[in-house]
Amino acid sequence: MPKLPRSLSRTLAAAGTLCALTVATAVPAFAAEPAPSTVEQDVTQLYQDVIDLYGGIPASARAGVDSLIDSPIDHIGRKQGNAKQAPAADCTEGSLLTYANQLASQLTPVEGQAFDALSALGQLYAQGVATDKQPQVFGTDGQYSSRATSAISKLRGFWDIESWNVQLVAWKGTDLGSPTKMAQTFGLGLAPARVKDAAALANKVLFELPVLQGGRNALLTLNAFSAPADSFGGKRVMLGDGILDVTNLLGFDDVAVEAVLGHEYGHQVDFAHDNFPRNESGEMGPDAYGGYFVAHAKGEAWDSRTQQEVTYLNASIGDCQHSHGTPDQRKAAGAWGEKQATGQANPNRIVPSATMITKFQKEYPKLVPPTAAQAALAHS
Repeated sequence: MPKLPRSLSRTLAAAGTLCALTVATAVPAFAAEPAPSTVEQDVTQLYQDVIDLYGGIPASARAGVDSLIDSPIDHIGRKQGNAKQAPAADCTEGSLLTYANQLASQLTPVEGQAFDALSALGQLYAQGVATDKQPQVFGTDGQYSSRATSAISKLRGFWDIESWNVQLVAWKGTDLGSPTKMAQTFGLGLAPARVKDAAALANKVLFELPVLQGGRNALLTLNAFSAPADSFGGKRVMLGDGILDVTNLLGFDDVAVEAVLGHEYGHQVDFAHDNFPRNESGEMGPDAYGGYFVAHAKGEAWDSRTQQEVTYLNASIGDCQHSHGTPDQRKAAGAWGEKQATGQANPNRIVPSATMITKFQKEYPKLVPPTAAQAALAHS
């Protein structure tokens, strides 16, 4: 190979040196760029954001909110059932809880943490931000909106409590995909400087994990809630899309909307009379009031077959943890309420709510006999 002219060799050598210097100085600039966050990092940060959000809201503002079931998603801020007691003897949890627990058991730890954070965030939006002054859409695709609207209208006119200010709002997993709604939610208790980034992160995580289905996974909203007047957001009933999806899947579609709302409005009956039982009657009472409503001529006026289906729905959400009542107990409570309606001499008379509470509290010990330990303690 012929030798290059000395001048050209020097030129190429200088160019090579310049390229090397350029690459050497460029490497630190590239390395300084932040590494993309992983899904695990995003979920961990979101989880912390939601913890801090709940920490910034007074516990008293969230107190007294009653759920339809103890969800398998043990989300931030939610008080679960009495796990310290031994499970009820000879008890098998209801079919709806069994199904929900099976879904939850399939989640990875990262997915479970994401569900935990996002379910808590969505509930907080439904409780503290959403309002029925804006159109509410019930059901994943709005398929239950007319039934929910009709049922709450009947309930407001049925019970003799202050009802004009009991809101009915939809709890929708897809609301988590709105940065505006999530910024409003994080604004309830998170430091203002963190709100925008936290809302954006919630949206990001919602679509990072396929299992979340963009907010349409039933586990995110598999519940319904009732909140008293002194909770932030005021008196309201929150109806989750997930509970409607799953009751439909299990064959309760024709009664679920009215039965669930009848139960949750039953909590409003208790709230109106400062009735806050610390035992299973706190949930079984609303089962009974809901049964009275669906069977009553001035309520839904359902026939005996449909009434029976409601009691089976009640059984499907029974647990074995001395929390909401076993399947048999919840079924019996609903049937007792239905019997109060169908057995009246005057089918059009509506028993005053205070009287209904008193009647059920007298019936409750028959439905839930004390355990051997409780009986021994009572006679010691």
